[in-house]
Amino acid sequence: MDSPYKPGPGARPAVLVGRERQLARAEALLTRVANSGAPAPSALVLTGARGLGKTVTLGVIGDSAHERGLVTAGVALDSVSDNAQLLATRIAEALKEFEHPGARSAWDRVKERLAALSIEVSAGIVSVTSEVPAARAETHSATEREALASLMVEGARLAVEHERTGLAIFVDEMQEAPHSDLVVIANAIQDALMVADAPLAVFAAGLPHTPERVIAAASFTERFDFRTLESLEPDAAERALVEPAIALGVHWDVSAVHEVVAAAGGSPYLIQRFGDETWTLAAPEAGSILARETAERAVADVRESLVNGMFRGRWAKATPAERALMVAVAQVVDMDGVAQTRHLVALTGRTTAQLSTARHSLLDKGLVESAGHGRLRFTMPGFAEFVRAQADVPWLGPGSVQELPRGPGNALPPGSPAGSD
Repeated sequence: MDSPYKPGPGARPAVLVGRERQLARAEALLTRVANSGAPAPSALVLTGARGLGKTVTLGVIGDSAHERGLVTAGVALDSVSDNAQLLATRIAEALKEFEHPGARSAWDRVKERLAALSIEVSAGIVSVTSEVPAARAETHSATEREALASLMVEGARLAVEHERTGLAIFVDEMQEAPHSDLVVIANAIQDALMVADAPLAVFAAGLPHTPERVIAAASFTERFDFRTLESLEPDAAERALVEPAIALGVHWDVSAVHEVVAAAGGSPYLIQRFGDETWTLAAPEAGSILARETAERAVADVRESLVNGMFRGRWAKATPAERALMVAVAQVVDMDGVAQTRHLVALTGRTTAQLSTARHSLLDKGLVESAGHGRLRFTMPGFAEFVRAQADVPWLGPGSVQELPRGPGNALPPGSPAGSD
């Protein structure tokens, strides 16, 4: 039997759990747009570390929007494209089905907005007619903002004229866009959502520092509805692991479930990786039981893959100062994988302010996340062990660190880069 687990990036799991609150909020927005014919009151932005299911959750919301009769357009932003033009192209792709003589007046308005963004639609083919200059002048940005906002509005109106509910736009990887692109896109979204007769909904996603980047681009976006995706609770993780197998007549031994859930540390991505690897090793048939021994081998195999791929890549991209802080975090984490700032200060001999630059950059890269005030943890379970192995340092734990003297005399751990930004 084929594996019921979906470990690929953005792949939707057979059982989606732990995102009920975010999905309920999205459903409420879609209901409001469908009922009122007016735009949603604000954009809903999902934030969280990689592997927590932001893209998957956007996809589920997109399916719901489609089922409700909205035209849907989605884009993933990046660091090299003209992202406003990229978004407009995706909107054009979604609306091109309405390109026919019966919709000339409404369609012409949409075509005018697309033309302002150097995009045309002819015979159902969307093409970019010219590249927007990389060194965008302020006046050009304002024009692009106006054209993009107007495109969203006219697109929503065009959808309604063709007996659709409205337009839903999905923007993934928001943190990847250059600041100048975010200025255009964030302002355009806000402008479009202020037009009363445009049934428009906007959903977005990005890493934990996305709110800071978006608000820096357009201060009023602090009114966007930012919602954080957290790690799965153990009960939810168990459902995500066990239910896909049960649907195929395969069961998990209870001890195997505990092994995988503990190793995954609440990561939806790792639940899928461990589940898929266990399934591959066991090659079960209906009526089979997945044993703990198989799960242990699967966890070990996946961890080896992570060490040789993802973990090494993250370590290689880190600056010396970032590595030094990661080593300190790896040494002082407690049994739950959480490091307290006061223990980092005691171990490194640096003040909180001195550590803040490296901390902030690690947050921006999605390597660590806040676990509450004065608390930090790695976003990927198992990374602390990898970091300690790379730096050849022991785990100290919070109990030992708090006994260390504070001050410059207590240097960074042996083997870790001294580093400064």
